[in-house]
Amino acid sequence: MTFSLIFWSIAAVAMLIVLPVVMIRGMVDHFRTRPSERRGSGGISAGIGAALHELDRIIARPSVEHHVDTEQRVLKREDDQGGE
Repeated sequence: MTFSLIFWSIAAVAMLIVLPVVMIRGMVDHFRTRPSERRGSGGISAGIGAALHELDRIIARPSVEHHVDTEQRVLKREDDQGGE
């Protein structure tokens, strides 16, 4: 037996037997557990809540105009500079 024949035989067994078993097992685990119990997931409601929280953070961030207003509370008038 040559190395390439052994390699392709192992690849064929992996594709025809191991891969479908792993896929079916993953699907069964996915459907048996509740979304809130899955690792790395809080369910759909947690995802929506996180997205709304991020949107609120982006909208509530002060703009450049607000920073300028807070730095210069009173605008200088022409009368304050002196002269005529």
